[in-house]
Amino acid sequence: MSLLELNGITKFFGKLAALEEIDLKVDEGEVLGIVGPNGSGKTTLINIISGYYRPTRGTIFFNGKKISGLRPDQIADRGIVRTFQSNVLFEGATVLESMLVGSFLQYKTKDWQSFFETKAYKDDHERVVGRVIELLKTFDIFNDIFLPATGLSHGYQRMLGITMALIANPKVLLLDEPTTGMNHEEAMFVVENIKKISEQGITVLVIEHNMKVILNIATRVVVLNFANKIADGKPEEVMNKQEVIEAYLGTETI
Repeated sequence: MSLLELNGITKFFGKLAALEEIDLKVDEGEVLGIVGPNGSGKTTLINIISGYYRPTRGTIFFNGKKISGLRPDQIADRGIVRTFQSNVLFEGATVLESMLVGSFLQYKTKDWQSFFETKAYKDDHERVVGRVIELLKTFDIFNDIFLPATGLSHGYQRMLGITMALIANPKVLLLDEPTTGMNHEEAMFVVENIKKISEQGITVLVIEHNMKVILNIATRVVVLNFANKIADGKPEEVMNKQEVIEAYLGTETI
């Protein structure tokens, strides 16, 4: 059984079809690249999987249980977490503070225990801070821990946003154009960290325009065009298909 399964996912906005009858199976541990020209339905697909949009028709199963129709927080609680195209950070907060705010759902103690700073809360807080520091070290952001998050370079800001998503311990991580707007050095920093995420056993779905990034990290590629899936397979094979070349030719480089 696949970890994530989409059956006949269709999404209309008025009379406009953003996705039509998309079938997709994602196995545990995959790094699935989702590519296609602008307007092909890539971000709509991520929005539907994560619950930000509801499909017009079709069903989604995660770990064998139906999740289509659930709220984003319910889907995240089950283990599917997403990032966005823009950097979503807290104004004025340091890197550490941003991570701690993003990890508030990881506390097991009650609000009253936090207010009275009980031993149980202090132990819980120590556990969460330890996890935050572990993640920052793993993804090479620890040296900037006391710097303002919004003062980091674009690549490090984006990686911080991804790391904030990882504090939720996802089984599936959805990345929406993680290297957009980056120079070569920044893009490679994010690419290497996505590889680290995969090595931890987390399944990754990544939307990306940069074909060199996709070829570097993806174990499988799905191509969308005009709301339809036109190819699905190994990266090198898919990108050499004539219909894919005609639909979408990546021109960005890193």
